[in-house]
Amino acid sequence: MYSYITGTLAGMEEGKVILDNNGIGYELNVSSFTLSRVGALGSRVKIFTHLGVTDDAMRLYGFATEEERAMFLKLITVSGIGPKVALQILSGMDVRTLALAIVNSDAKALARIKGIGKKTAERVILELRERVEEEAVDSGSLAGVSGASPMGQEAAAVLVSLGLSRTDAVKAVNNVLSGGKAKTLEEVITLALRSVDK
Repeated sequence: MYSYITGTLAGMEEGKVILDNNGIGYELNVSSFTLSRVGALGSRVKIFTHLGVTDDAMRLYGFATEEERAMFLKLITVSGIGPKVALQILSGMDVRTLALAIVNSDAKALARIKGIGKKTAERVILELRERVEEEAVDSGSLAGVSGASPMGQEAAAVLVSLGLSRTDAVKAVNNVLSGGKAKTLEEVITLALRSVDK
């Protein structure tokens, strides 16, 4: 319903920002990552949004980047993970580090986030990793990957499914493949995620 809101930052506190757009103050629930990126009070900002609707409330969630929003939307599909927990995960780990943990099945890293236990971490990895693999297959080939290698195309598709733009994914995979350091799909994905600027 709302893709993004551009306005003046009118208020901020832990977990929330208020964005003034033409005299209407939108209260957005945000991660600490987004809170640290929005800037100072009075500055003009663009925040990507998601409208969450439940039986008893409608809440707007705000994100500094489309990539963070894409990961949030993936997290809330995991059984037992609601918007509040998804924001908690995104507050404890930036999107690319989180994507890296999912790809590498690093439940220990996820479990270090405050309020996220081992079982929840394992469930996030299990459910999102499966989905990432399915999306990678469904997305088919990606033009522009060096030598059109099947491994490179699959790696780029996985990165896109984790929230990177196609351009960034192809560029990152090409950089890794041209370096010749990665031998497996997992290595390509890991190195590509690390190479993308945070």
